[in-house]
Amino acid sequence: MKHLVLLAGLLLATPATGQQPPAAPAKNVEEAIERAGAYVTAYGEQLAPVIGVERYAQWMQRADSMRPTSTHLVSEFALVRVKDDWLGFRDVYEVDGKPASDRQDRIQKLFLESQANSFEQGRRISDESARHNLGPLQRNFNVPTTALLFLQPVNVKRFSFKKTGEDKVDDVRVWKIGYQEISKPTLIRTGAGVDMPVRGTFWVDPVSGHVFKTHMELKLERKSTAKGSESNDPGGFGDLQARAQKSQTGLEDRRAVSSVSITVTYRRDAALGMLVPSEMRETYEAPMRSQFSGDELMTTVNCRATYEQFKRFDTSGKLIIK
Repeated sequence: MKHLVLLAGLLLATPATGQQPPAAPAKNVEEAIERAGAYVTAYGEQLAPVIGVERYAQWMQRADSMRPTSTHLVSEFALVRVKDDWLGFRDVYEVDGKPASDRQDRIQKLFLESQANSFEQGRRISDESARHNLGPLQRNFNVPTTALLFLQPVNVKRFSFKKTGEDKVDDVRVWKIGYQEISKPTLIRTGAGVDMPVRGTFWVDPVSGHVFKTHMELKLERKSTAKGSESNDPGGFGDLQARAQKSQTGLEDRRAVSSVSITVTYRRDAALGMLVPSEMRETYEAPMRSQFSGDELMTTVNCRATYEQFKRFDTSGKLIIK
């Protein structure tokens, strides 16, 4: 069983490949999820040798500031095969229009490493790139394919699913399927090991099992008192909230809820013949020490990432342009 720490790289377990999509729609949610799982398994195998360009804008609004702080990142986004797993990560090569001085085609070199070395090197690249994120929540799990992990056949039993409606995406009639993690330990945890149950929605084609959109939410409640901060996380949101300061001035009991919301849409790439990430929108909310009063005030970070220029990477070291 695999688990994700919020500051660790994303691992996608890949069971046996899926089946040919049936012609008739699924009869129920269970069958739709089974088809989605087969699609995600095959999707991981297809996407692994693909590198794309991510343009990532972040805006942080502090409660004690009139103007938001912003940053714009340009990165390579890739999935790398490591034995029977897939490691998804970004490698930032431009920050606010300036090149990242410590980065030289690391992803392309990573494909040529041995599998053992590529896992460790990929994790280091992912952790290093995370330092460019704004806000009190440290993170590197925010890659567009994270939610697909939950549909892997090995993980489906950890969730409850319910059809919540229907929608239309790219002229395809899809089912909106809500999900909620019910097993512990959870797939995503804080750096201190505290469970972070995830919930959200999948937009699934009931015929092919294709996933056109994903949404996921995470929350952690922390109680602040006159004596300090209390939480079911001894580290006060663990490594994820390592930079969030404890309140020292509060005179009344209060609760601070740190939350994460990530929505990803996919589009068809004619050259690759598959769905690829198109856009990722995120919102992060967490308390942060005021630079003026010293009180803990809510800080909001809104993000938008777009993806383009996907190309297959040949393990001989050449990008294949189609």
